[in-house]
Amino acid sequence: MIVIGIDPGTAITGFGVIKSTKKDPLEVISYGCVKTPAGQEMSLRLLSMFNEIEILFDKYKPPQIAIERIFFNTNAKTALSVGQARGVVMLAAAKRDITIFEYTALQAKLILTGYGRATKKEMQEAVPRYLKMGGRIKQDDAADGLAMAITNLVKTGYISSHEISS
Repeated sequence: MIVIGIDPGTAITGFGVIKSTKKDPLEVISYGCVKTPAGQEMSLRLLSMFNEIEILFDKYKPPQIAIERIFFNTNAKTALSVGQARGVVMLAAAKRDITIFEYTALQAKLILTGYGRATKKEMQEAVPRYLKMGGRIKQDDAADGLAMAITNLVKTGYISSHEISS
């Protein structure tokens, strides 16, 4: 099973691709960020993001994705922007009949740290630990994408939380 986790944003969208098998429940295939130019018109930024996400989906052919759901945001402009990015990702997934799962950051934090109010730093340390990667993932958006993928594998019952902590 391959799952892609997505941390959406119009400036930077983080992603993490994880393969899970009986032999290796959490194998990192790829991770990184899709970036769009800050000064560019929003419609062109969204188109650029859509094209990059399509390439990602076509390359890894995931049967499902996990995307971060906005739980609460006091900044309406940021919430609107993230909502647009989520829509682009969801459209690209729907075009390919990819099942979409949505999780809040709180859900990912609970699974990876056992604490819903874990800091960015705690998450950046937890993600590589569970994935048996050396060091810290420098791009927090990519770490958040990987966290979404891990959350999906646990929440859908594909792996148990015990498997990620051993």
